[in-house]
Amino acid sequence: MNGISRCGQRSVCMLALLMGTTVVAAQEPDAGQTRNADALARFGDVMLGMGRNEQCKMLDEARTEQYSKDVAAIIKALEKQIPPQQLLGVVINATAATGAPKSAGGCDDATRQLVEAGSENAKNWAEELRRGRSRGNSTQGK
Repeated sequence: MNGISRCGQRSVCMLALLMGTTVVAAQEPDAGQTRNADALARFGDVMLGMGRNEQCKMLDEARTEQYSKDVAAIIKALEKQIPPQQLLGVVINATAATGAPKSAGGCDDATRQLVEAGSENAKNWAEELRRGRSRGNSTQGK
C-alpha cells in the first residue's frame, strides 16, 4: 500500500510538472514566432518607406528601381517562412499608413529620412539574403 501511495504521489508530481511546462511553453513564443514577428515589423518599415517614396518621389529613378528589386527579393524570401495572409496584412497596413492624413501631410525632410531609411534597410536585408543563399548553395554539393 505504501508503494502505491508513493507511485501515486510521483505520478501527481510528474503530471503537475508536465502541465506547468506546457503552460510556460504556451505562454512564451518560440524562436520561429519571434523571428517572424521581427521580420514582419522590418518588412512594414520597408514597405512604408516605399509607399512614401511613390508619393513624394524622394529617390532618383535608379535608386527607386533598386529599392523595388530589393523588396521583390525580400518578399520572395518571406513567402517561404510567413503565411501569405500575414504578408498581405503588412502591405495593407503600410498602404493605409501611407495614405493616413498625418503621414500624407507633406513631403518634408522627415519623409526623406523615412524613405532613405526604408531603402537602406531593404538594400541591407536583400544583401543578407543574397549572402545567405550563396553560402547555402556552396555547401549543398558537399
